Amino acid sequence: MSALARDLRHAARALLMRPTFFLTAVLTLTLGIGAVAAIFTVYDAVLLKPLPFAHADRIVRVTREQPPASLSTISAQAFEEWRDRSGDAFDAIGAFVVETRNLTSAGEAQRLTVYKVTPGFWNVFGQPFALGRSFGEAEERQNERVVVLGDALWRTQFGGDASVIGRDIALNGESFRVIGVAAPTFRYPADAQVWIPTFLPGNTTRTRGMNYLRPVARLRDGVSLAQAKAVMQGISDWQARTYPDEHAGMSAGVTPLKDLLSGDVRRPLQMLLIAAALVLLIACVNLANLMLARGQAREHELALRSALGAGQTRLVRQVLAESLLIALAGAASGLALARPAIVALTALAPDLLPAYAAPAIDLRVIATTAAVALATLLLFGLLPAWRAAQSDPLHALRGASRSQTGSRAQVRARSALVAAEIALALTLLAGASLLIGSLHQLGKVESGVGSPQVLTASFSVSLPAQQPGDVADEWAARAIGQLTPRLEAIEQRLRALPGVTAVALANRLPASGDWGWNSRFTIPGRTLDDKALAEYRFVSADYFRTFGIPVEAGRAFTATDGAHSLYPTEVLVNQAFADRYLAGSDPLSQTITIFGDQPKRIVGVVGNVRQAGLDQPPNTEVYFPVSKSAVGDLVLAIQVEGDALGYTEPLRRAMREIAPDVPLYSIRTMDEVTGATKRLREFNMILMSAFAAVALLLAAIGLYGVIAFSVGSRRREIGVRQALGAAGGDIRRLVFSDGLRMIVPGIALGLLGALALGRLIASQLYGVGVADPVVLAGSALFLIAAALAACAIPTVHATRVPPMEALRNE
Repeated sequence: MSALARDLRHAARALLMRPTFFLTAVLTLTLGIGAVAAIFTVYDAVLLKPLPFAHADRIVRVTREQPPASLSTISAQAFEEWRDRSGDAFDAIGAFVVETRNLTSAGEAQRLTVYKVTPGFWNVFGQPFALGRSFGEAEERQNERVVVLGDALWRTQFGGDASVIGRDIALNGESFRVIGVAAPTFRYPADAQVWIPTFLPGNTTRTRGMNYLRPVARLRDGVSLAQAKAVMQGISDWQARTYPDEHAGMSAGVTPLKDLLSGDVRRPLQMLLIAAALVLLIACVNLANLMLARGQAREHELALRSALGAGQTRLVRQVLAESLLIALAGAASGLALARPAIVALTALAPDLLPAYAAPAIDLRVIATTAAVALATLLLFGLLPAWRAAQSDPLHALRGASRSQTGSRAQVRARSALVAAEIALALTLLAGASLLIGSLHQLGKVESGVGSPQVLTASFSVSLPAQQPGDVADEWAARAIGQLTPRLEAIEQRLRALPGVTAVALANRLPASGDWGWNSRFTIPGRTLDDKALAEYRFVSADYFRTFGIPVEAGRAFTATDGAHSLYPTEVLVNQAFADRYLAGSDPLSQTITIFGDQPKRIVGVVGNVRQAGLDQPPNTEVYFPVSKSAVGDLVLAIQVEGDALGYTEPLRRAMREIAPDVPLYSIRTMDEVTGATKRLREFNMILMSAFAAVALLLAAIGLYGVIAFSVGSRRREIGVRQALGAAGGDIRRLVFSDGLRMIVPGIALGLLGALALGRLIASQLYGVGVADPVVLAGSALFLIAAALAACAIPTVHATRVPPMEALRNE
């Protein structure tokens, strides 16, 4: 231990005598370790740490599978069959559906995200309550008005008062009794503020076709995913035989909940962790080069130590001690850099990371950083230490290195390291260029929404309570009778706003990255395959004009459509639906049967909209009048003259006048709505570009350092050449040739690395091939230009070496 302490003291003294070298080395390592620590912290929080639920590793989502799609929703009847028949696979199974309601019992109306869940939902998560209890099956069957509060709402709205249990609150004007408060760690679904019982309707053909519930389950102890999937597949096969119209061609999927929650960011985080590791590798290579240069400059010192009795082991320990101090300093400063970097990352993508993830530097991150620091010590410290052990003290003491750049082995080693830096930098630069090109190509894609000056908002209106004895048609009649006049009043008031040219209401915004509900359907006289599914949306008469969606054939809805019927009698379909299911016929002469036995007449064909994102193809869609929806969670949109955001306050005032109990939320322009679908790609591109910039800088510094050191070491040779008549151009060619011997192999290896990285990030690309020649050539040329620029300054210095001064100094 005393020997180690002595080596560290000597190393610290030696490094402090060369502060520029020490600071450069630590800064280089800080960039690499900081990048890895920041990305690993996020990666660990999202992908490695378990979910904050009891038995988290056994919680799964159960879905319908219809390749190539995975359908996350099922009907109430299908869920009941899954629940009753899946006991061999699951300890518990539940389901949920989201809606919004207005809390009106605590002052001004406040919009809440409400999840209607079955009693089994709470059993799946092990009854995660801080206070009170969950609701049971009897309360569900009776459709009792009970509610469980989320921890955040309980603390902010009710002051964390435990006496809230048993108190009544009003949601959309209905009184609900508080029976429980969820534990602070329980956040599922992520945006849930309250949970209430869902009411499952009876087994009717109409409701069997409506898929809206999302099942979640907990595997039995000892049951594997494959075994659970086999059980669910058996149930799915039975449903297909019993109800072929709704279930033919369907299979069942069982997916770990964590995989589902992290699905969108899993591959991007893996890609960014690889990119950060490449930056760290470049930093280590750069540092190894610095250490070799320092070792070459210290040959005389090391030779003198050897001549005075220091053995090779002691010299190696001395060099490794210096490397250890640099690694420790780099790790400490890298962790310090990682903290603000994590804050910046989460600020850059607040809605991209799963809500359960809370990235923070903890013992796991510190331990990983320590391991990374040890690995970097081995990467950049061993080669210089080995070179120190191989040095010839007699050769060094005679001063043989004064006029040379070092042994050929040293020159080759340093050149190889620079070539490696260039290769790694090109790999990252090409990866960033592919992501930039992909985003550029995505920007050229038309979403299908043609009106830019549109302001949108979401709101929730009350619907009558659904009672256990209700017949579906009776409840729907009450709901539509209550909803329709209110929507008409809202439309009329908004249409009267100065500058508003069109008003639309719907259950979902177009091109918002969200698939609508889906259902099976039939077309009289046509045989459809088992994969025939249509997404359905509820829209107002001016919906298509407001959003600039063209009516390709027929007409849009009118106020009189279905006026004398409880359910819609006219529908619109999009072009994708017409092309796939109505090819060879006039769509306007066809009818479609969906939700029951009553055929609905197709009165128009509208343009396609890329609903799930610009990189996703249009789905087949059917549109219904919103007045027939019996849906309380809605969106509105106003097409305006001028700046859409400027209408935010007039819109709020108008809604307060006509519906003071209906708060607006999520007010955005349509540009913001469609732009949100590109956020993850923009996030990836920004970080990859930042890593590529750091890599390029480090590679340029490394190349500059080697060329500058070479020029300084060859002053006598350059002086002799000039004395013998060499011109400035000859000297420049000499120096540039040294640089090209490192640049060319680095570019060749970097192109191979770029192809490999391109394949890894292929799923993140759009409209750009992994081996796009323009991207690869452009990246290579850019890096060559940067590398030649790094050679330029030493080259200029070489041509200014006075021949006589160089010879005199030697």
